[in-house]
Amino acid sequence: MNTTEKVLLHKGIDKAKRMQYQEALEIFEKVISMNDQIPEAWNNKGVALFSLDRFDESLECYDRSLAIDPLNIDALRNKGFVLLNVGQLEEALECYNTVILNSGDILDMEAKATALAGLGRTQEALDCLMEAAKIRPLGRFEEEIEILKNMIDQDQAR
Repeated sequence: MNTTEKVLLHKGIDKAKRMQYQEALEIFEKVISMNDQIPEAWNNKGVALFSLDRFDESLECYDRSLAIDPLNIDALRNKGFVLLNVGQLEEALECYNTVILNSGDILDMEAKATALAGLGRTQEALDCLMEAAKIRPLGRFEEEIEILKNMIDQDQAR
């Protein structure tokens, strides 16, 4: 990536941080037109598109980023987030499994648990959240753990 591409990429990221997503999108498209082999440009274009409610296009951008750099954790995490939000839970789970295997964190474990719970795999979701809580306890984990325990209890009572 040359200096001009880096500067534009950072301008686009700044626009996205300011929630100026259409302007950010235009900048990322300019970077990609200059060099379509920059995974960060594709990833950030996906973020802008997601923020503009253009989910299918954002997924395409994450896929382009991952085609260039298959272990781009940011693109994989973002793809999982979009898939989770559009209800493609199996695919989201695959993304989060890969992220967790390659330096994911407790928030990725929480997202994985959300996908598992949505798939009706409540015991696995509970186990995942409990492991995350052991690594770093967060108040909301305890609340989510209680919800999952109640769901399991209800299933067992049936």
